[in-house]
Amino acid sequence: MRSLSLSFIFICIAICTNAQGSNQGTEFYTAYIDHVDGAAGSPTALGRGSQMDLYITADVNTTVTVKVADGSFSSTYQVNAKDILTVAIPPEAFIGNQGQFLKGIHITSLKPIAVYAHIFAENVSGATLLLPVNTLGKDYLSINYKQISNSNNGTKNTEEVPSYSTFAVIATEDNTTVEITPSQPLLNGIPANQPFTVNLKKGEVYQALSATDLTGSRIRSIVSAAGACKKIAVFSGSSKISIGCQGDKGSSDNLFQQVYPLAVWGKNYVTAPLKGRYYDILRIVLSSPDTKVTVNGAAPTGGLNNGLYYEFTSTTTNVITADKPIQVVQYAVTQGEGLNCQFIQGDTGDPEMIYLTPIEQTLDHVTLNSTGNYRILNNFINVIIKAAAVPTFSLDGEPYTQFSPVPNSIYSYAQISVNAGVHNIKASDGFNAIAYGFGKTESYGYAAGTNLKNLNEFIVLLNPADKTVQANGCTDTHYKLQLTLPFQTNKISWDFKDGSAAVVVDNPIPTGSIIKDSKVLYTYECPVDKTYTDGDYSVVATVFNPIADECGSNEDIEFDFNISVPPVVKFSFANTCFGSDVQFTDQSTSGTRQIKTWRWDFGDGLTDVVQNPVHKYAQPGYYLVKLFVTNENGCGAASDPIKIHISKPPLASFSYSSPSCTGQDVTFTDNSTSAEGSIISWQWDFGDGTPVETLKSKNPFNHTFSGPGDYLVKLTVTNDNGCTSNIAPLPVKVYPVPVVDFLLPDACEDDFVQFTDQSTIADATEADFTYEWNFGDPNAAPANPNISHGKNPKHKFLAGNYQVTLRVTSKNGCSFTSASKSLTINGSKPKAKVIIKDPAGLCSAQEVFFENQSSVNFGEITRLEVTYDINDPSTTVVYDHPAYGRQLRHKYPLFTSGSRQAILRVIAYSGTSCSDVAEIPVNLKASPVVTFDQAPVFCIESEPKKLIPQIKAPAGSGVFSGTGISTDGVFNPAVSGVGEFDIMYIYTTRDACADTVMQQVKVDVSPVVTLGPDFTMLEGTKRVLKPIVNDNNLSYKWTPATGLDHDDVANPVASPSQDITYQVVVTSAHGCQAMASVSVKVLKFLVVPNVFTPNGDGVNDIWNVKYLESYPNNKVDVYNRFGEKVYSSIGYSVPWDGKYKGSYLPPGTYYYIIDPKNGREVIAGNVTIIK
Repeated sequence: MRSLSLSFIFICIAICTNAQGSNQGTEFYTAYIDHVDGAAGSPTALGRGSQMDLYITADVNTTVTVKVADGSFSSTYQVNAKDILTVAIPPEAFIGNQGQFLKGIHITSLKPIAVYAHIFAENVSGATLLLPVNTLGKDYLSINYKQISNSNNGTKNTEEVPSYSTFAVIATEDNTTVEITPSQPLLNGIPANQPFTVNLKKGEVYQALSATDLTGSRIRSIVSAAGACKKIAVFSGSSKISIGCQGDKGSSDNLFQQVYPLAVWGKNYVTAPLKGRYYDILRIVLSSPDTKVTVNGAAPTGGLNNGLYYEFTSTTTNVITADKPIQVVQYAVTQGEGLNCQFIQGDTGDPEMIYLTPIEQTLDHVTLNSTGNYRILNNFINVIIKAAAVPTFSLDGEPYTQFSPVPNSIYSYAQISVNAGVHNIKASDGFNAIAYGFGKTESYGYAAGTNLKNLNEFIVLLNPADKTVQANGCTDTHYKLQLTLPFQTNKISWDFKDGSAAVVVDNPIPTGSIIKDSKVLYTYECPVDKTYTDGDYSVVATVFNPIADECGSNEDIEFDFNISVPPVVKFSFANTCFGSDVQFTDQSTSGTRQIKTWRWDFGDGLTDVVQNPVHKYAQPGYYLVKLFVTNENGCGAASDPIKIHISKPPLASFSYSSPSCTGQDVTFTDNSTSAEGSIISWQWDFGDGTPVETLKSKNPFNHTFSGPGDYLVKLTVTNDNGCTSNIAPLPVKVYPVPVVDFLLPDACEDDFVQFTDQSTIADATEADFTYEWNFGDPNAAPANPNISHGKNPKHKFLAGNYQVTLRVTSKNGCSFTSASKSLTINGSKPKAKVIIKDPAGLCSAQEVFFENQSSVNFGEITRLEVTYDINDPSTTVVYDHPAYGRQLRHKYPLFTSGSRQAILRVIAYSGTSCSDVAEIPVNLKASPVVTFDQAPVFCIESEPKKLIPQIKAPAGSGVFSGTGISTDGVFNPAVSGVGEFDIMYIYTTRDACADTVMQQVKVDVSPVVTLGPDFTMLEGTKRVLKPIVNDNNLSYKWTPATGLDHDDVANPVASPSQDITYQVVVTSAHGCQAMASVSVKVLKFLVVPNVFTPNGDGVNDIWNVKYLESYPNNKVDVYNRFGEKVYSSIGYSVPWDGKYKGSYLPPGTYYYIIDPKNGREVIAGNVTIIK
């Protein structure tokens, strides 16, 4: 019997998978439930208030209408296929209290759509997947969470409103009676666990609010005098909630999820962690307290809460199984929450509640919206899928395979980061997915799609021919309707919703039975066997249940299905050359239902199942290719076989000329052949970094390699069939070419000219060079030939101009001829001559200027050798190829008295053996030497000072110049101001020889110091003296040092015992000074006499409290022994004389209170009057 039960599960899973999109429908209900911020624009809104948006998508273009039940809003929209329509719900639909409200939001469409709802405000956001009416049930459990929120703690004046755990129920038909059993007391006083009923109109909402977690509250439709059981929509959540250890101090968010009917709960779930968070919380809610649950093969940790649910934290994947239906809910925690309650700085996110779907209920394609509201920073999609289907998964049309295995299961999971916007995910097999996102104290999350179906009561299409069942069908197939029930019935009424009479079957006989979860399920067949046209259909089977419940004995089982035409199969292909990948492209169409599977038969025994495969054939030739496709309904069609020809490619081949030399043409010759077709394109890759060349001719052509080396040249050819050859590689060795160079000598007509080769080559084989010199000499003779093959030859020329060239050939045959070089053979009679430019004004230690006037009878002077003082060989300087008129200069040694003469010698050359000599006298005068010591740094207030230079020179005169200085050398800082100034002194002898000296004089700003106003301090106390200065680099000197802890610091501590005046002198780093002073008045300790004798004898007649008069505003009070005040004064300039109201007080002891103020403590004691 166990095998039968498992077989049924697998059949059911296949049906549910094929059904696809049971969260798609044409009718939906939702409500704008309570949110802590109220609705935007309403008088009770906090801040900006909240907003509700609907996100609507469809597989095909369709029309959508959104209405509020009270008629306050109605609008119609167009939805484009695979896109997202966003509809803003008006704030008037908001429900902020407990009770009944005709504010249900009704969404209808012409074609199936999927709808998501989102209620959000600034940092308070929640979203849910909506369930179509045909998947709704009649019995629900609300699932919420512990109701704790920062909106209840009064920490924000904008959030001092309470937040609540909530659920809302919406009627889909008039006369709907709902029984509600709250698990906690409701806001209107209804106690926990006490059932009550509400009667609702179509679209009417009942919202329940509680200060406590409403998990476990039961909401069900029942039979009443108003009518039979009707389908209802239920939503659970919170107007604002904190999840985790931070309690009401943590950031909070609203929760908003549509509740799944009890009838569609599953027994197998796989969970994956929410990406970017440190941990999640999971609740496993039981349909029965005796349900046996395992988490990753073991019993759940912790006990069963209220006999209803298990709760645990998780950081990993989980495989959850049960023997009875369960619902698993995943919670995101408050921002900053770490496992074990540690606070995580920098965490991003906030509370969220997501109802998970069991792996028995899957989809194979979903279009969803990853919203950016409100200020979402990171969007994610979690996907649970069988590992075998991972290769077929795609995101937005692109393959996505970054999945990880779920341990100890056949499933894999992915946590996919996506951008905000519309996304399409699909696979060849069913999967579960959730969409969610996090921002700073912000979150949203919902099931991306779900396939909800009652696994014990359902209708499917039955193909009588092969006994297969499916949820949707095809136009070319006969079907019966098959009904599965968990009980035997004695009556079935089949209503096809097409206006025809219902088909009633009394006492039907089951066509089969199986056992599932210890429960017998029976199957019945509708006697009608028919075909359908393309379109959407609904059927309702009304059956009699012998065991009546709160809905009575009759049950309605609804089945919505689609019938589609089979696909029209068509495909194309490209690149049919042997050895290449042939690209096959599916071009099939399938009406309103998408094509789901493809099976390609390539005609060579191989197949593929992707939509647009790439296939490589093992041999050239002809092949018959076929394609078979099925759409979402399982409707299949095959193409006619198409013959394709896999052509043989051409064969590439080539040769090249030799030798191959750098920078010189290498000739390439194509030798390629093509067995099929003609070659029309040649693609050459020379392997040297130059662009690949594509030629349209096979004619030989040249290519030049820029450098030596081994190159791999490749040729690829293409024929007129579009087939390209394999690459034909051929190594080409390119040899270096000599770099030709030689030296031209300086020569005259008498010289035998020596030429010197300087040629080189990259491979260092210069020893193997061969040479060919051409001297360009028309006067050459056999004894003095014009051509030479030597490395460094000699040749004799007549005076004149010649063009010389050299050709060098390497051992590999690579030759290069130099550009011709011009050679001048100078005349044999040079004339040496140098003149002095200013012979009368020559000073020692200063440059003397000469001019070259040497010449030759033909050509040029090639070399000038000048000795500026023949008695000092070190003064010799050689000038190569000096131009006529070239300026020469020389500085003779310093002398400071008398005069001296030097003899200059010049030798002029026109070649190696042709020269001339000349000498001239140079008469020099003494030059002065001037120095002066570095001037000190001046302060701006310094007196003017005369700068005195030191002079070693013949008679003459000097003058100063520069800012702040007189011509005779007096520097005045008051004139220059603060800064650094260049001072120049020039001394000139009577012979006009001069010396100049420069010096920089610095004028520094003087320091500024103040000590503030005079002050008073108490004797025995300390005070830090704090001068205010304009420079941090100062030294200090305080006088007098009496009462100071230091007299040479910036802030000494003063504790004088007497009145005193302190003076501080501050000195800058350059000696500039400033002074300030401050007077200190010391309030000395009071000396209070304990006796005085006011008897008029002039001795001790007054109570003289020493130093009290120096305390401004002091206060003195004196009392007799009865507490009567007998004396009081403010200030004590006139001491007490012992009188009270003009009369002397009697002798005795009196009690005083002296408040000196000014920081001194109050003094209390007694004084005795004696007479």
